[in-house]
Amino acid sequence: MSQCNSPILIIGFGSQAKSWALNLRDSGFDVHVILRQDSSSIKLVKSLGFKTLFFGESNLKSYSIFLMLTPDHTHESILKTYREDFPYKSNFIYAHGFSYCHGSFEKNFSEFNHLLLAPKAIASEVRFQYETQGKLGGAYSAEMVKDPKKKESAENTLIELARGIGINVGPFQSSFEEECYADLFSEQSILCSLLPYAASISFKKLREKGVSKEIAYFECWAELKLICDALTKLGPVDFFNLISPNALIGGEKAKNLLFDDNFEQKLNSLIDDIWSKKFFKEVERTDIEQLRKKVNSHWEKQEIQKLHKTLGTELFS
Repeated sequence: MSQCNSPILIIGFGSQAKSWALNLRDSGFDVHVILRQDSSSIKLVKSLGFKTLFFGESNLKSYSIFLMLTPDHTHESILKTYREDFPYKSNFIYAHGFSYCHGSFEKNFSEFNHLLLAPKAIASEVRFQYETQGKLGGAYSAEMVKDPKKKESAENTLIELARGIGINVGPFQSSFEEECYADLFSEQSILCSLLPYAASISFKKLREKGVSKEIAYFECWAELKLICDALTKLGPVDFFNLISPNALIGGEKAKNLLFDDNFEQKLNSLIDDIWSKKFFKEVERTDIEQLRKKVNSHWEKQEIQKLHKTLGTELFS
């Protein structure tokens, strides 16, 4: 039996939490939000009309579903600090498997049920696809719930919440580890490395040859969206049937030159570090805010970033 007829408490109010909260409320769910007493999100949450609770001063015993939507690295601290405030066998639902895998939550917080509901989109897309009645995929897991009847109930709850968020493709059954490891690898191998940095380097090469910044921007950055849209809409066969002879010949030439055995060895190194949990230890040792400042400092100096603030805004706003 679904527990979604009772209020749902969202922990935190970052971009993902905001999208979930608005979508679920628009779908008819009773959504409340709990924050730190010094949270910068208090004014926003109240302005959007959500009932607002605060850690350390609110009674949480009437809640059974908690959506853990703060950054991954804060989850363990929240569970440790406020574990006595949460009801026994509460359902904690995560949008990503990282903290559960990294913190051994099944062992260290066994008094709670840990569930996964992961939309396969960034926060802005979660809201946009809902508002435009578009398509959104996702994954779920109730693997920790061992009792068959309780597991079925948990899965029904997850699917009901998935529909409320706007997930209408799937959601597909997965596991915390599968979702986590696959997500980490795709970020490292393609999404947050190859795409932005290869585009930036290609932009620089065109500028070195005297190509105007506007034309270089269109060719190396703006067209990323068009190509990605075509790839995901058409699939690989129809995409390669669509492109011009020059693009086909050039693409194969570059594939043979760039994606050699050495490239695959580097991918193997990335994936091995994830599956061995070496990457988890790297995350522990990394000062996230310092790294973000370093990355942003690099990009702020790039001509492509400065151009994006003008031309990109005009194209994509």
